[in-house]
Amino acid sequence: MKKLLFSLLFASFMLLASSNLFAQQYFVYDGKTFSVMLTCNSDNTEVTNVSFSFKGKWEEFKVLGVSDLESTSQGGFIYEVLDGKGNKYYVDYYRDNNKIIVTNEAGNGKWDLFKRKD
Repeated sequence: MKKLLFSLLFASFMLLASSNLFAQQYFVYDGKTFSVMLTCNSDNTEVTNVSFSFKGKWEEFKVLGVSDLESTSQGGFIYEVLDGKGNKYYVDYYRDNNKIIVTNEAGNGKWDLFKRKD
């Protein structure tokens, strides 16, 4: 009986530990025409995925690179992403303003999106 109880407690502990280990955090930013979701690792130190939502459908974008702007006055980062059609966008995150600015590589589109309330 003690062995069974110990096994159940150990299995429960391992399940809880593994769920916390692989936990992710999601931050959604909404604009007038689309939304962006940033998926971060469990300690919020790295964006692991960038997705765009247009007309209710989420599409993952490939992350091509990142520029760290933490040393600037506003802090944050810029992610360079690519959609499924080969279009390149820049997601500029401002840490102090809870907003992102998305621009397309061609420079003819610029959108302000604001963090959705939790």
